[in-house]
Amino acid sequence: MFDAVIIGAGPAGYTCALSVAANGGKACIVEKNGLGGTCTQRGCIPTKYLHSMADIIRRVKNAKKHGVSSSIELNYTEMKNGMQKSVSKLADGIKMLLEKKNVEIIHGTAIIKSANEVIVDDRVLSTKNIVIATGSSPICLPGQRFGGKILSSDSIFEIETLPKSIVVVGGGYSGCEFSAILNVLGCKIWIVEMEKRLLPTIPEKIGKTVEKYMKLDGINLMTGSKVEKIDQDSVYVNGEKIQAEKILVCIGRKANINPDELKNIGIAHDDKCIIVNEKMQTSIPNIYAIGDVTGKFELAHVAAKQGEVAADNSIGKNSTMDYSAIPMCLFTFPEVAFVGNCEGEGKSFPLIASAKATCLSETRGFIDVFEENGIISGVIIVGPHAGEVLGEATLAVKQKMKCSDIIDTIHAHPTLSEAFVDATRMAEEKSIHF
Repeated sequence: MFDAVIIGAGPAGYTCALSVAANGGKACIVEKNGLGGTCTQRGCIPTKYLHSMADIIRRVKNAKKHGVSSSIELNYTEMKNGMQKSVSKLADGIKMLLEKKNVEIIHGTAIIKSANEVIVDDRVLSTKNIVIATGSSPICLPGQRFGGKILSSDSIFEIETLPKSIVVVGGGYSGCEFSAILNVLGCKIWIVEMEKRLLPTIPEKIGKTVEKYMKLDGINLMTGSKVEKIDQDSVYVNGEKIQAEKILVCIGRKANINPDELKNIGIAHDDKCIIVNEKMQTSIPNIYAIGDVTGKFELAHVAAKQGEVAADNSIGKNSTMDYSAIPMCLFTFPEVAFVGNCEGEGKSFPLIASAKATCLSETRGFIDVFEENGIISGVIIVGPHAGEVLGEATLAVKQKMKCSDIIDTIHAHPTLSEAFVDATRMAEEKSIHF
């Protein structure tokens, strides 16, 4: 008898399994597509590997104006091998952690038979709790199927050679990241977005900023547009014929759930996701759902935290999810990161006034700080290594800190984190460096 059987070994699932084991419970994890799930195998890790390689290319090209001349020869086969090695290394690390915690790993497809039984092939697993962490899959354009020239955010990593031209459909997180990376790697890029601007679900200033820099980098933006037709060698957008080798569809994802299975055992759900409470419990108290199947946030770090909460509650602790300070990162050029409530007018510090950004020759961007009743309520960071700087900002929002708390803390010089201090000074009208 297991304390918990976790279905899916992505960030939500393996974090949950490790948390159950760390608290003395007996856990089993079932996975059919590789440890680490979409994040490790086909998402966060390979994308950020390519982003880091693209960043090297950008830096080499920009180095000439600083007296460093060199040539660039891109071997995508070798780059892809490096990407796959990184994925394998991290997946092996997850396996090692699970084995060290005595988590049983089963490769196969799980079927929930009842509130206390899971079937994998011919084996019946008896358990006190079940955790559904089956993730999500890419959605294709209506009337189209993935394959051939139409790529998904999963299958893009399977191509052997880089296409010379790609139409990216969807200007959200994935569409913008792939467009920025592939553009640097030498592909001609068009982004087609139905809404009037890129990144339509997040603060407008971020979308407009990303648009500005993408245009400067030579990416073709087609907002307020949609794909009307696809044939052998062309894509038709707003009546315009675009000749492109590949089409990358990034219009969203759907939860990997089986409605019939959920209905048979009485788990409440809608067309998009499994319904959960703040303890990550479904309508059956000892069955939990975590990660993308909950429809909350398609973010690995949120999924992992949900896994911890589900694990705590499965072994008798009382733990709840707090979504008040969710950090979000976008790996474009420059990077974008934000947390909290960033609507309205914040106080802005431009990176052109940052000593470290100047040393890096990466002064595109800014840091905005938003306040509510004297408390830091939100932060936007656009610039080099924005995701790294976001940690302190997230802590500030989570702990309801004042700008003076940041200002009174000595920060090392020269660092990018100093720009966050300068932004809080701007909010307090105590600017020194701008």
